Amino acid sequence: RPDDAGFWVPERTGHRWVPIEAIGWIEAARDYVLLHTDTRSHMLRATMSALEEKLAGTDLMRVHRSAFVRPTKVAEVRRANRSLTLVLDDGAHVQVGPSYIDSLTDKLGLP
Repeated sequence: RPDDAGFWVPERTGHRWVPIEAIGWIEAARDYVLLHTDTRSHMLRATMSALEEKLAGTDLMRVHRSAFVRPTKVAEVRRANRSLTLVLDDGAHVQVGPSYIDSLTDKLGLP
């Protein structure tokens, strides 16, 4: 794919193209990442830093050392003590790392 705006994900029968715009959020899982779309999750062998490079300039933003989130998927922001948890429209809960709180609250336009 010439636009390179996605990932080839290995499957039992071959590979599946997962476009970046279909990904709601991403979480790290040891040497892999899970690309969560509306329909299913895909496992890809990649590092978070390699993903950060590839996702630069897209809507997905890093919110934790082990997570990226598409801000339009955030349904609720929960504060507890000094931590933030995002509740996404699919019901997933994603912790926000301390160093990402300011950029996230700016992006979401939180008071």
